[in-house]
Amino acid sequence: MEITAVINRINSFLWGVPLLVLLLGGGVYLSIKLRFKQIHIIKIMKKTVFTLFKKESSKSSSLSQFQTFSTALAATVGTGSVVGVGECIRIGGVGSVFWMWVSAFFGMGLAYCENYLGVRYSEGKLCGAAAYLEKIGRTRLTAVLFALFTVGASLGMGNMVQTGSAAAAAREGFGIPSYIFALIVLIFVFLVAVGKNSAARLCEKLVPIMAILFIGGSLGVIIFHPCKAAGAVTLIIKNAFCPSACLTGSAAGTIIFSMVEGLKRGAFSNEAGLGSTVAVHSSCEIKSPELQGTWAMAEVFIDTFVICTLTAIVIIISGTDLTGEDMAVRAYVATLGEGGKYFMSLSLILFALATVAGWFFIGERAWRYLFPRSSMTYRLMALVCGCMGTMWSMEFVWGVSDIFNGLMAVPNVIGVLVLWRRGRFSEERSKSEE
Repeated sequence: MEITAVINRINSFLWGVPLLVLLLGGGVYLSIKLRFKQIHIIKIMKKTVFTLFKKESSKSSSLSQFQTFSTALAATVGTGSVVGVGECIRIGGVGSVFWMWVSAFFGMGLAYCENYLGVRYSEGKLCGAAAYLEKIGRTRLTAVLFALFTVGASLGMGNMVQTGSAAAAAREGFGIPSYIFALIVLIFVFLVAVGKNSAARLCEKLVPIMAILFIGGSLGVIIFHPCKAAGAVTLIIKNAFCPSACLTGSAAGTIIFSMVEGLKRGAFSNEAGLGSTVAVHSSCEIKSPELQGTWAMAEVFIDTFVICTLTAIVIIISGTDLTGEDMAVRAYVATLGEGGKYFMSLSLILFALATVAGWFFIGERAWRYLFPRSSMTYRLMALVCGCMGTMWSMEFVWGVSDIFNGLMAVPNVIGVLVLWRRGRFSEERSKSEE
């Protein structure tokens, strides 16, 4: 318990106001410089959707645009994008969802710039954000530290946390014992680790299935309760600015408390500013910084404005107790009946496994940056962590993983801001704005 308490204190400090100010302030600054490009994201997506199915080469080491998009989205949209929304409402109140939207809106600016830089400076190397972090000093120390933090986050948040959540969903929804599910995870991670770009190929197949299942089921609930859905959106906006914002949840606090919780959960969910998806986009065969930056913005949009918003609306529509745990699961059971339990269990399993595959790709690239000739070591660690995650208590793993995520964000956001102010890609930026 003492170790867990220390971990929680470190997290409270790391993910406190300073880091949130860095993420939000960096997002605001970069959004202004981009002339709020994210406002037009739907229009831009319509214009560039054909690129998802475009192939430029047959290089085995490069990903197609659809594989890139699927892998980055899989890493971004995990079980936290569903269950985490319930926790956000429980702790910060209904109004905190609005501040998740704010976090995502400005996070889209961060996501664009970090992935723009990743492609711009990758120079054929598959090292992600480390490629541009090398440019901000005379040594590789910042890049090396970032890669180390990424490996830790990939094995923790991207692996053990997800397999633990999947095992719990399989046990509660389908009665599958943890030791049986551990074998399923072992086989899945083995398939992810075997061969070149196996993780991306699995994401390419898993992501459309999980998206159609979850979005379709959520929209079904909303379509049958249109007035309640409209009222839910109104309630979110009203409580974001009302002094009673936190009274709809279990916390007795202020608007500031609701705001901080929403911003924090938004950053956790969409991962903008962490530099996590840069390794994926810089591995795409289409070497266009503007295009990869655009699809990175789209991933943040889908994670928060689609997945998280649908979950929040269903929770409010369901009329479930907003002070209890497992809020999202209870909400879907309340609205879909007994089938809601199976729907949520299957959705969470798919979200978790897709995230394992997406983060494996990211973690392996970071490991190869540190140790170019020993990728087999990382694959073995991923296998072991995947099995351990199905058996272990997640409180400690969650805490350590959050620390690694925060440690990724600090050098990454500072690096992006420094390179932007130096005007490293002002010429390309002006072209993209024309």
